[in-house]
This record gives sequence, structure tokens and C-alpha cells, in this order.
Amino acid sequence: MKKLFTFLLGLTLLPTTAFAVDISGNYAVWGLGKKSCFGYREDSAAGNIDNYKDYMKGFLTAYNIFVEKTYSISGKMNENQILEWIEGYCEEHPMSSFESALSGFAFEHYDRRLKSSGFSGGR
Repeated sequence: MKKLFTFLLGLTLLPTTAFAVDISGNYAVWGLGKKSCFGYREDSAAGNIDNYKDYMKGFLTAYNIFVEKTYSISGKMNENQILEWIEGYCEEHPMSSFESALSGFAFEHYDRRLKSSGFSGGR
């Protein structure tokens, strides 16, 4: 639970050394993560979603790498289920960024994450 709390502090822009935010609690967001949920929904409706899928997969992979005892933050959800969740989030929060939607997903699914692959040994 302590690791979750530390992660959430970093996500909510509070100062923490564990997530390398600056002294004011800010961090750089790159690429499509800066795009608003409103923009994401417009692009999605137009069928222009491939770049968002790539960004999402990179975000989730990085989360899995850097958050202790996490094999998969998405648990047993597939890509379409995650995108459906993001669609709902963005419908409710059109002014939020796509990165905020992904952070919200990670926050909401932390307790349901897969903690191990089920295979012995590492990479």
C-alpha cells in the first residue's frame, strides 16, 4: 500500500523524490500524452487511434517496469477493454490530458493488477 501511495503522489504532481518530479511537483509529458481527452475522443471517432494505442502500450509497459510487484497493471483486460475504460474517463473529463486518463486507469486498477507472470525466473 505504501508503494501505491508513493506512486499516487507522483501522479498528482505532489513533490516526491521517488518519481523524479521537479521541486514544484511537475514533470514533463511527451507526445500524445499532452493531448486533451476531448481531442482523443475526436480522433477516436474519426478512426485515428493507432498512435494513441502505441502511446498507451508504452505507458503501461513503463508502469509495469517501474512499479514494484507489478507484472501487468491491466490485469487480464485486453487492449479494447482498456480503450473502452479510457473512452469513459475521457467522456467524463474532456479537459484532462490523455496521460491523466492513463494515470487514472493505473490508479483505479492497481489493486487488480497481476503481480506476477506465473512463470518462474525473470526475463
